[in-house]
Amino acid sequence: MRDPDTVEPARSTPSPPLSSGGRGSHARYASVARASAAGLLFPLSIVAGFLLGKWIGRALGAGTWPAFVGAALGAAAGFWNLYRLLSGLEESGGGR
Repeated sequence: MRDPDTVEPARSTPSPPLSSGGRGSHARYASVARASAAGLLFPLSIVAGFLLGKWIGRALGAGTWPAFVGAALGAAAGFWNLYRLLSGLEESGGGR
């Protein structure tokens, strides 16, 4: 019979790994990371260009048009980054 005052250590069973690992899961995570980068870099470059243009417009007293020029340059930079990202995917085998 057990003594009620003694405490037994909790038994834990090891949990199975989340993925089997290997090359397939690494490629999947790399594809998700590249897609996330594309989804974040494009709008962030537009916002950064807009804010930089707005700051330059205030500093020079030029009004709001530099903010829109900055947003356009940010969009161009976002498209350039998207092009580089997609061409890198094509060279690496399409993320398969």
